[in-house]
Amino acid sequence: MKQSVKYGLALVGFLLAGLIFLPFAGGNRPSIAESAGLPVEVTITANQLERPHGEEAARQDIRYAGGWVLNSDHKGFGGFSGLIVDGDAGSLVAISDKGDWWQAPFDALTGQPPGTGSMRSYTLGALADKEDLDAESLIRFQGGYLVAFEQNHRLEFLAEVGGRPSPPSGLASIDFSGVSNNSGMEAIALLPSGRLLAFTERGQDTGGRLKAWLVSGDRVADLYFAPPANFAPTDAAVLPNGDVLVLLRKYSAVEGVAVKVMHVEAAGILPGAVLAGREILHLTPEDPVDNMEGLDIVALGGDKVRLVMISDDNFNPLQRTLLMMFDYKYQ
Repeated sequence: MKQSVKYGLALVGFLLAGLIFLPFAGGNRPSIAESAGLPVEVTITANQLERPHGEEAARQDIRYAGGWVLNSDHKGFGGFSGLIVDGDAGSLVAISDKGDWWQAPFDALTGQPPGTGSMRSYTLGALADKEDLDAESLIRFQGGYLVAFEQNHRLEFLAEVGGRPSPPSGLASIDFSGVSNNSGMEAIALLPSGRLLAFTERGQDTGGRLKAWLVSGDRVADLYFAPPANFAPTDAAVLPNGDVLVLLRKYSAVEGVAVKVMHVEAAGILPGAVLAGREILHLTPEDPVDNMEGLDIVALGGDKVRLVMISDDNFNPLQRTLLMMFDYKYQ
């Protein structure tokens, strides 16, 4: 079976994702995981990416560094939309759009796959509706974690995985007026200045621009992001020099899933600016790719970093949880 057909069949699952989520659209839904953490055994299969691609192949500044298909019998495993990778500690933390955390040993520097980890539920007290659990992005913040949610749009701070959430200190509140339920903060990144850069996923204006925000301690400034046609941002991460990488995804019922990564220079990230960036990676439906939604960066030294991306399988049996790595020479 040709690779494009093989992976194209899996992409039909996106059409079914909405049906799978219907039972959780309203009412209370207890989390699958427990706050104490449940062990998770993950079956690892290599995910090969063999052919070079377009401009990035010609430049030779980015290359595939390996990846895996991840499977687990744990009912809470999957749906990952946010990712943090700690290269020094050799671990990863991911959060799903059902509000569950996966924490596991992972040596991104040597390219060893994740080991046995644990699942923890998001501690929300009385909140238990799907719209309260739809986590979309995860970053390090003030020694803990900052999580961006859509549907019930908000930012929450946690001192530790599975901890009690609270409003983040030192960040002004964002006005989400006019932002639809499923078009909130899909991607956030903490700039070296301490300002938060947040991107919406949908809601382009007549100029093809998406709303974005620069958030500091006392001010929220509007700016915009102009994505490539039919692509939407799903996560972002900051390079050692302060530039930002934006992960984007395109889905077509006919063509399947494609992924891009855009490099946005720090000098252009200003109030009122229209960000675009330059393309450094393009994966097509012919590649072994899925709904990539989580991105983090591990420094390799010098001007090289390792991009680590994870996919959101929508808890759909026709989709997959992928962990993919790319080495990028950014200067």
